[in-house]
Order: sequence, then structure tokens, then C-alpha cells
Amino acid sequence: MVSPLRAAIDFLESFGFFDVVLPFILVFALVFAILEKTKILGGGGKESGGGKESKKNVNALVAFVIGLFVIAATNIVQVLQDALPIITLLLVVLLSFMLLVGAFHGDEEFTFAKSTFWRYTLTIILFISVLLIFANFIETDSGDTWLEVFWDFATEDLDSGPVVSSIIFLAIIIFVIWFIGYSGKKEGGG
Repeated sequence: MVSPLRAAIDFLESFGFFDVVLPFILVFALVFAILEKTKILGGGGKESGGGKESKKNVNALVAFVIGLFVIAATNIVQVLQDALPIITLLLVVLLSFMLLVGAFHGDEEFTFAKSTFWRYTLTIILFISVLLIFANFIETDSGDTWLEVFWDFATEDLDSGPVVSSIIFLAIIIFVIWFIGYSGKKEGGG
């Protein structure tokens, strides 16, 4: 016998709640929050003394339209449905790690603010992990995922002349930019 909760989930699924409603709400909320935070479409807010009122109605309209475009593209909705549970699992793993590390801190508050190495290291690891998770679910026209395409390129084509010379050229540019920025800080005393 199917439980009433399972029947309710099945009803919501057949109604399109997980394919239309939840992705729309997620995209709408994220886009609206970004537009409100960045004030790209104008408005300084009365509380900030900018003199302009916030453009909440314009931000909401733009977020609404973008949300509708996203749910109209079923492949994007499928990627969200596949990738977000894995990203949530990654978040649970991170929280478990923080609980274990925090257990050794005794009465002190656990924070990464004191350790810039761990803060930046974990941020980079999580950023790369999220990119790899999404790359594993976004498919090309041939049916391969972006992760498979990148892996095949890295294992088969990376040793070709143009690729190696491009990587070396990019490394030189990054080194020069870093060197100029580092020496400028040293000379400026900052």
C-alpha cells in the first residue's frame, strides 16, 4: 500500500510541480535577489540615502520573465533537477566536515575567518566541484556531457602543439600580471 505522503508527492509530480513550479520559484527568487542586491536596473534605495527608490517592480518583472524562459527550456530544468541534489549532498558533506572540525574547538566559535588558507582552499575546491557537477549533467548535441568532452580533450588532445603553446602563453601572461601587481604592492608600501 502506498503511503499518503508518497501519493501526494506522486500527485505533485504528475501535476508538474517539480518540472515547472519549483524551478520557476528557484530561478525567480535567485534572479530577483541578485537584481535587488546589485541594483543593476537602478535605484539606490531610500535607506541608503541615494535619493532614488528601489525598482522592485522592474526587478520582479525581469525575474519573472527570466523564470518563464528557464522553465520553457526543458533541458535547463533537467540539468537543475539532476545537479541540485548532488550539490545539496556536497553541502551536507561540507557541514559534516565543519561539525567534525568544530568539535575540536572546545568553547570557541568555529569559523574559517581566522584561517585564510582553509577558507580560500575550501572555496576553490567547492567552486571546482560545483562546476564539475554541472558539467557532468549538461549534454552536447551528440549526447556526451561537457565533462566527458573535457576529459576526452584533456587525455587525447592536450599534447598537441597549439594547445600546449596556448597554455604556456596564458601562463606567461598570468605570471606577468601577478609579477607587476606584486611588485607594485611592494613599492607602494601596501
